[in-house]
Amino acid sequence: MLLAGIAHAGGSSPLLSVTGADTLATPAGVRSVTITGSFNFDDLLQFSFPAGAIVTQGSHFVRYDLSGTILEGTSTAVADGITASEIPTLLAVGAAAATPAAVVQLRVDRISVALPSDFTAGAASVILYALLDGDSVVSNPVSVTLP
Repeated sequence: MLLAGIAHAGGSSPLLSVTGADTLATPAGVRSVTITGSFNFDDLLQFSFPAGAIVTQGSHFVRYDLSGTILEGTSTAVADGITASEIPTLLAVGAAAATPAAVVQLRVDRISVALPSDFTAGAASVILYALLDGDSVVSNPVSVTLP
C-alpha cells in the first residue's frame, strides 16, 4: 500500500514586488517615500536575512535594512538601476545616513521611510531587495519624483 505524503510549502525565495510609491515633503523640508506592494513579509520577518528598501537618486543611494540599519553612499553602479547581482556589493558599502533618515512605518504591504537631508527634489527610484543563501532578489524598480 502506497501512502501519499503531505507537502508543506515553505518560504524559499522572497516575493518582492513594488506596486506603487508616493512621496511627501513636510513644511520643514523632510522628504519621505511610501512604498506599497507585495513583500512576502512572513518570510522576511520570520527568517533572518538581509532585506529592505533602497532609494536612489542618480548615483546616490540610501538603504533601509529590516534590521534597522540605514546606510547611504554613492556608487556609479546604481545610476542606471540596481540588479540582483549588485546587491552584495551595495550591502558592503555606505556610511550612516544623514538625519532625518528613518523607517517611519513598516506594515505588511507598505514601508514608509524618511530620506536623508542630502536627497533633493527631483527624480528618484525605489526597489526592495533580499539576500537569501547567497542569492539576491530585487523587486521591480518604481520611479518617483521627490517634491
